[in-house]
Amino acid sequence: MQAELKALDAADAPGSDVRAFHPEDPACFALAVTASIGPVGEDGAELFQFTVCSASWLARQALPKGFAFQRHTLLLDRWDPDLAERAITDLCRHTHGDTWQEIAEKLSRYGHWEFEDYRPTAG
Repeated sequence: MQAELKALDAADAPGSDVRAFHPEDPACFALAVTASIGPVGEDGAELFQFTVCSASWLARQALPKGFAFQRHTLLLDRWDPDLAERAITDLCRHTHGDTWQEIAEKLSRYGHWEFEDYRPTAG
């Protein structure tokens, strides 16, 4: 079984279209992106969120305690929606597993999975 990128959206972009996002400085930007990813050839997808940003934007972030952890981040030299999509597509293409759960857990190492840390309640 393999993952497939089905859609890429950004709530802060006009019409949620990542291609409509045009940062003032393409070399210093950050954008929250939601990737809809599901099994190849099957309907349905689950959401994985990434902060797509540049190194210069990261460098400008305040570190009140002198440090910060980074997770669920895709780093680009400059804003390029095609490159962002290609990077996530490539991640999907190289993520395999015996079950969707196994694939989703692997993908959650890179993007925040909507079901990350979900535990069914005993009922």
